[in-house]
Order: sequence, then C-alpha cells, then structure tokens
Amino acid sequence: MPQSLFDPHFLADAYSEHQEDIGPLLDDPAESSLGEPDVPAEGTYNVPIALTENNTAVYGHMDKTASERNTRFGKEGQRFGLGPMPVLDFLEAFCPCPAEVLARMPPPQEAFSEVPEAATNESDIYEPLIAALNHAHNGVRRCPGHTFVNTSRHPDVKGDYSVKPDVTCYANEHISKVRINDLYSHTDMGYATFVIEVKASGLADFFADPYEHLGSSRGHRLVEEKSNEQEADRALEAFGQVISYAAEISARQFRCFCFSVCLFGCFARLMRWDRAGFIVTRRFDILTYPEILCEFVWRYAHMSEYQRGMDSTVLAATPTDEKLFKSAIQTHVALQLGLAKGPRLDKALFEHYQPQAVSVVSVWDDSASSMRPYLISRPLISPLSVTGRATRTYWAVDRDTGGVTYLKDTWRFRTAGAEMEGAIIAKLNEYGVRGIPTVLFHGHVPNMGNMISSDSHRAWIQLFQHTLTQTFKDAEWVCDKGLLDLQTVVMHSHYRVVTSVAGYGVHRLTGTRELLTAGHQTLQTLIDAQLRNRLHRNIHPAAIVLHRDHEGSDRRAVLHDWDLSWFHTAPNPHAVLPHDAMWQFMSISVLAGKAIPHSIQDDMESLLYNMLYCSLRWLGHSMSAEDLDYTMANLFDFSSWCQGRPVGADGKMANAECRRYTAPAKFTNLSLRHWLDKLMDFHR
Repeated sequence: MPQSLFDPHFLADAYSEHQEDIGPLLDDPAESSLGEPDVPAEGTYNVPIALTENNTAVYGHMDKTASERNTRFGKEGQRFGLGPMPVLDFLEAFCPCPAEVLARMPPPQEAFSEVPEAATNESDIYEPLIAALNHAHNGVRRCPGHTFVNTSRHPDVKGDYSVKPDVTCYANEHISKVRINDLYSHTDMGYATFVIEVKASGLADFFADPYEHLGSSRGHRLVEEKSNEQEADRALEAFGQVISYAAEISARQFRCFCFSVCLFGCFARLMRWDRAGFIVTRRFDILTYPEILCEFVWRYAHMSEYQRGMDSTVLAATPTDEKLFKSAIQTHVALQLGLAKGPRLDKALFEHYQPQAVSVVSVWDDSASSMRPYLISRPLISPLSVTGRATRTYWAVDRDTGGVTYLKDTWRFRTAGAEMEGAIIAKLNEYGVRGIPTVLFHGHVPNMGNMISSDSHRAWIQLFQHTLTQTFKDAEWVCDKGLLDLQTVVMHSHYRVVTSVAGYGVHRLTGTRELLTAGHQTLQTLIDAQLRNRLHRNIHPAAIVLHRDHEGSDRRAVLHDWDLSWFHTAPNPHAVLPHDAMWQFMSISVLAGKAIPHSIQDDMESLLYNMLYCSLRWLGHSMSAEDLDYTMANLFDFSSWCQGRPVGADGKMANAECRRYTAPAKFTNLSLRHWLDKLMDFHR
C-alpha cells in the first residue's frame, strides 16, 4: 500500500500499462466497501468560490435574477439529460453496497405512510418526509451518519444567487455548522451531501415516463411538453431550479459528481449529475414502494466519500501550509499590482486567499509519472453550470518550493480532436511562439478513492476521474426525442495543468497604453501560433493575462486557455467539440453557427471584441450609463434559441455594417479611437 496519497509508484505502473484504458466501471463493492459509513474528508467541503462566475454572467449585462437563471438552466438541461433509467439499475450502477450490509437495512414497510399522496402546499410534505428519513429502528437510522433537515426557509446567499432546497441531507459532522434550532437549519450548499426538491403534486413532474411495456424509450421525450404556455414556463423554471442545486453543490465542493432526489407528491425520482450530463430514474411511488427510497439512503450512507462523488485528491492544508500560502501570495500580489502593505494589499489578497480555507491539491504529471502538491484557496473563476468543462483557476503555491504558479482545474473533452492543454502549450514553446506561459506540471486526476491493497500491485480499479453519464446514452431506456443532443453528451476527464505565469486579466488594465500594448502582444501570439497551424478559439479578458516579471518592469500580456484551440490539420472543431467558449467574444461566423472551419480571422475578430469590451467598460468615452448598458447587452450578450441551441451575432453584424452601437462612444483617447476604428474596418 502506498505510504501516502502522494506516492506515485502504484499509479505509475498502472498508467504505463493502461494509458488509454479508462473504463466506466465503479468500485467493486465487495472489495472497496467496509460496510461502515464513511467520515467526510476535510478540505473537500465548503470551498471558497470566485468573486465572479465562469460563464456569460462574468461579462454579461443580462438579467441575473434567480428566475432568469433557472429558466436558462431549464432550456439548456434538456440537451444533456438521459432517462428514465430503471430504478434498480440506477441503484446497482451508482450506489454499490455489499449484500451483507444491505441485509442490515431497517425494515422499509410503511416508512412514508405519513407523507400525503398529494398536498395543498409543499410544506405539508416536509416534516413527515424528514421524520421518516431520520427514523431509527432499534437504534439504527435509515441513513446512518447523516441528518435530513428543513432548509426551505433559510436560503444560502454565499453565491451570486440565493438557493434554498426544500430538504437537505448533511453529514452529522457538519450539522453544528448549519443548525438554527430543532426544526430548521440554514442552507449551506458547501456542506450539503444531497438535496430533495419537493413539489406538492405528481402533476408538477416535469419528466414523462414512456409506458414500460414498450420496451424501448426511443422516440419519446424525457422532459414533458406542457400544452399550456404558463404551465410550460413554470415547469421549465422548476426543472432549472433542480439543476441549479446540483450546480451549486458542484461549485462549492470538490466533487466529481453528486446525487439529488425529486419528490412530486408521493412520486419520487433519483438523479445523478456529472460534467457530461445527468441521469434520472423512472418515477416510483414512495407509499407503494417505500423500500426504493429507503434503500437509496441506506446505500448512500454506506458508500465511501469517493463513491458519493467527492474528489479525494484534495486535502485540508496544515497551519504551516496556510502560512506559506498567505505569505507567498501576498508577496506576489504586491509585485503584480505594485502595492505596499496596507488596506489595498489586504483587499487584493482576499481575491486569492480565504482564511482557514486553504487546500492541498495533488497534480499528477502524465509524462513524468510523478505527483506534486500545490496549495490553493480562492479561485479566480468558479463553474456556474453543472455540465461542461467546469473550470476553476487559481494562483497556487508549490508546497515544495514556495513559488507562485497558475493552476487550472478542468474537465476536458475526451473526443476526437481534443488535446491536453499542457501538451499544446509545451509544443508552442518548442516552436518559439511568443507570449505564452511555460508548463510546469500537467496530467489527468487520479482516482485516489479507488486505491486498494494487493500483492499483485493492482492499485487502481479505475485509473482516472472521468464522467459516466455518456456511457449510458445508447441504453434502450433513453428518450431521444425533443431537445436532447446526444453529440454533446461526451466523456469529460478531470485534468489539471500548472503553468508559470500568475497574473491579472486584461480587464484589470491600468489605462489605454496598457490595453493597446496587451492587444498588440496578443496579436503577435496569435500570428505566431497560426504560423504553426494553431488557432486559439477562446480569447476572453481573463485569458489575456498581464504579468510583471520583476519590480519596476512593465506588465506584459501572456495568452492562457489553449484547451479549446485547434490544429489546422485536425477535423473541423465545430463538428467534433462542444464549443463552450466565452459567448460575448465569439466571432460572427461562430455565433451564427456557420459550418465553416475556424480561421485566424475569427481569432482576430475575437481579439477586437475583447479590446472593445474593455474600452467601453473601463476607459473614457462620451456614452451615458444607460446607453452603455444598452450597447453592451445588444453587442455582446444578444442571443436567441433555435432548435434548443443559443444563436447570436445580430448585434455584431449590425455594428460591422454601420457601427450602430460603437459610433456614439467617441473614445477620449484618440490613439485608442484610431486603433479600434482600424480593427473594425478590417472586420466589415
């Protein structure tokens, strides 16, 4: 058995033999489960979130209400949901439990007899449901080590939106952190193990099950079509609300996946979420079949933290680690911003450091077959959506050297044409491309939770962390009608890359001169890369990083985020990769969905929108605040839905034709005005 989680030898042997053999199997319960509830690991729960969101809302001027977000989630969610999966298949596939442990489950008969079949108000269901789930039979609880609480009245407001699921399951170790009184607890998605969303009646179910006797669900819709427009809007928002809970848990904890439960009157559905999508079961009546929900919570309680979805490669930092992290980051902030000790430096430090919230994250290097620990705290960006790359970026400190680096934690696409970002950057460095960072460490994230003792060195059952949803998309029970887009339900593998440049995005500019210099340097990088047949495809203000090498020097622009880049000789990326680049900065042809290969002109056009965005937001011009909001919303945010997909570019096309939105700006700096005019002339 390895002496610590950072011992690379077992993984190195397995990786060399099975580099591409990353199968979809879960732990064998007979080998991995000890039959006792697992204790929550410190360092993986209640992690800091960024001060902005990692999606269109970072740069967007659209409505940011919870209702708008839920409706948007509801529309998007129809594209990546699979179901309805048979309930027993779901339990066997995702909730492993040895037979001898299952045999000790408290009797489920009449467990939910006090829950009404349907209710006038959702609140009529909360208390009898909670009482049933927390019930103990002969001293044995239905979900040992966990407590279900009513969180419907006290929302979690730590993020950009308040969230308050009806019932939340917490590990007993965390109850003291959220308890208000015997009846209520406040919602804290940083500690939630899973949530239960309750609707008063079965009529509120936004999913639809095909008749079981049909055998196959092909040709049917998973999300029910409501005939009444008002009912359809309510159902869409309710569906999005359930998605938002999974997204919030995934953002506030270091997770690979999570579970949730929906209850519509007395009808329940189980759900599992990962970065590829979600799987939902057929609905079942908890009054007629109480054993199903009872078995789910019993199995859940006896699974390991890894089997519940936690990322076991993240540990809590020691006080010594935290002291090292704070000192190194404070020194680096002072250098990058030119600040002396004082309130301004303290405020800037808070962007990267939250006291008592420093973690140790292990980064496995695929090429060197070695592991390296880095210290992290508050990310620069946090994922808002539950699916996709779910990127977090950090200023990280090498625990061994004390050096400050840039760490990117993401779930990369595993499809034809998808390359590892670290390998891309390393190759560009070999070619002498200017304005890119140096790769220090990079590799897929190993499954520490699958480590087992074995004389034959069989140390890993499943080598690396990856999604499972996509492995079920050909199942007979999958409803493939409606807005489901099976092409977007692809494998995502957890991946980390550490590079040398930790700086500030170009949106943290100090003035016109720095913006123009950064624009010129970024253009040089794009041209250098294009000469080596590489196109970036995802230019946004946070990717153009301003970095100061030493005290007294000017900040220079370094281009990050090459994970969506494209090598010219590869297939058209619009056909093989989900394109989730920053919406506001995509070119007209990409936004319009034109079936033509990406070009250097698209990247240059994206650079224009970055420069224009920063100029309108932070440099002097004649536009009023009201006109500015109108311009930003129409030029950068505009989108409409077509066949379940967002499309846009109307505002950008109008501006390219007649400068409809930028002509009134009249920038104060004449050099900036001249430079932007030249770029816009080029993109007519």
